[in-house]
Amino acid sequence: MKKYIKNTFAALSLMAVATGCGDFGDTNIDPEHLNDTNVDIQMIFTNAQHQSLGSDWDAWRNGMIYLSQWNQHIAAGGWWWSYGVNSYSNGYAASYWASALGSGDRGVIRDIQLVINRWKDNPANAQNLQIARIIRAYTFQRLTDLHGDIPYSQAGQPDLYPYPKYDKQSDIYHDLLKELDEAQEGLGNGETASMGSQELFYGGNIAKLKKFANSLMLRLAMRLSKVEPETAKAYVQKAYTNGVITETADNCMLMHKGGVSTNDTAEPYAKIISHEDQGVPFIHTTFMDILKETDDPRIPLIMAVYQKNEGDVKDVDPAKAEYSDPTIQKGLPGFFSMSKSSDYSIKYYYPEFTDDVLDSKSDKYFKRQYSQPNRSTYGDVTGPTFVCTAAQTNLLLAEAAYRGWISGDPKAFYAAGVRCAMEQFSAYTSTNATVLRNKYLTDPIITAYVAANPLVAGKELEMINTQYWITCFCDEYETYANWRRSGYPELQNPCKNLTNFKDLGNYGEMVRRFPYDAGELQSNGANYLEALGRMGLQNENDFNNTRVWWDKE
Repeated sequence: MKKYIKNTFAALSLMAVATGCGDFGDTNIDPEHLNDTNVDIQMIFTNAQHQSLGSDWDAWRNGMIYLSQWNQHIAAGGWWWSYGVNSYSNGYAASYWASALGSGDRGVIRDIQLVINRWKDNPANAQNLQIARIIRAYTFQRLTDLHGDIPYSQAGQPDLYPYPKYDKQSDIYHDLLKELDEAQEGLGNGETASMGSQELFYGGNIAKLKKFANSLMLRLAMRLSKVEPETAKAYVQKAYTNGVITETADNCMLMHKGGVSTNDTAEPYAKIISHEDQGVPFIHTTFMDILKETDDPRIPLIMAVYQKNEGDVKDVDPAKAEYSDPTIQKGLPGFFSMSKSSDYSIKYYYPEFTDDVLDSKSDKYFKRQYSQPNRSTYGDVTGPTFVCTAAQTNLLLAEAAYRGWISGDPKAFYAAGVRCAMEQFSAYTSTNATVLRNKYLTDPIITAYVAANPLVAGKELEMINTQYWITCFCDEYETYANWRRSGYPELQNPCKNLTNFKDLGNYGEMVRRFPYDAGELQSNGANYLEALGRMGLQNENDFNNTRVWWDKE
């Protein structure tokens, strides 16, 4: 069985959704009842690692419908728009919670905890254990960054803790830093972990996994820059000394070679862009304006104007280079309905929008005029999910150097971060992406852009974190976290002062924390209410003005 599913995402997806059909050859395993007693434990790890990144289930709801709009990367050209102004849905707001902490097929924490428990006393799996600890830390950081205090120390162990307590985020962060430090040290100096290619990011390469762990440590430490600067400084220095990802070749990513849009083998955001909600997400004016301010050469790789409505067609990449011409790209204002009959219609607020522009039969129809995510890159279901990159890490190091926490020139780290952010487009291998890269994003073009746009004294934090915001497009969880931490770019809710929007949305400001899964009131009520009480709340039925611990005003 191990040989049968090794390195096949399709089979891993079948394991995740286990529908109960198929021929598993000469085994006596019932595929309708896969469980930890009849499945190779390394397979359970592989599936948990894959699912830790999320799937279209949460990337669509948490990531795109909510966060991409709040982050002002995406403006909805369809039904998402009201969620951008905080219309509340528990099923959407708690979707990553369900994937990470749920008891269903995507119970990442349950599965990774099972793996850790199996490997922790087995010397033969010492390195595999450390890798599992890293994946656990990555998943928990995403979850606590969204919700704050969460089940942590007792999570994923239903037999021992059917009603897990909610740990304080400060305690969670301190433990995650310890976990990553111990895991990177425990990996030792070998070449490849015994599970080999069943570790999906690096094929078990120990040196690269250590850099990944230390880069995550840096990321966690920088979250504490306002609330615990001394702790942040200590762990930033430790991570940097240990060695982090600073070269594009070491990027931590999951490639989806052979992925298809009908299951979890697809790159999640790409699946939404090209299959689940094709023709709905558009490039937000905020994103466009920031990119155009410096004539950013990434523009053609990020977006395209599908002038003949190909963007509405499911599972099709129009793949025409002229659609990515930077001179025709145009951002769509966000947070408005595209229905001309709506009280919140965009035509009431922007003079260039008329009935003609909103009429699908018109040559001026907005879907032929405004930019969508480029399907040759961000809409490629076989493309990469970036987990932790040299671009992100160099930019965090630039801020750390600016703060005096590490030695080195902030300008040099910043330049390296911008360069790596452009180099990482080499991971997109479609024919059209290659054509665009060879035209718009060659090494001389990158070098010229970096030289012409250095870090400016007095604007360091703004420039560093704005570049972080750009490179994290379609990593909307990380975008949202770093925006709350840094405050850059300075995003404002443009609707809060508009009369028509006064009663729309459950909370009028920019949302800074996702509510807990409402189902917790029934399934884990006492601990849920205790956690709410720590925030001064008695209930939590929608968005409110609470913040996570490290998001200090």
